[in-house]
Amino acid sequence: MKLLNQLFYEEKRSKFYAFLYQIENEEDAKAILASLKEEHSKARHILRVLRYENKFGAMVSEASEDREPISSMKKAKTFFERDDIRNQGVYIVRYYGGTQLGASHLDHVYFSLAMKLLGKKD
Repeated sequence: MKLLNQLFYEEKRSKFYAFLYQIENEEDAKAILASLKEEHSKARHILRVLRYENKFGAMVSEASEDREPISSMKKAKTFFERDDIRNQGVYIVRYYGGTQLGASHLDHVYFSLAMKLLGKKD
């Protein structure tokens, strides 16, 4: 597992740390999530979307909104599959700043960060 890119974004005191990792297998995906949970133990949410080849040679796609009321990681998962992005994972850590951003705006923030990590326009 190798860190390929990272971004930081802040809005209304909420802080978003976004990471793009190279992922070779399920163990990498779990290790990255565990590491981020440990490093960012006070974060409210850690969202992720990833796609990697399992030990049987089949592509595995995963997306998690981590209790956020949005669908941005599901949209990013569709993007990963459509563009055949392999062995990569986007993880976005959010520290809640005390002000609600609204579901549709939050959805846009997460999706935009995922696309920027990949070097794509949202």
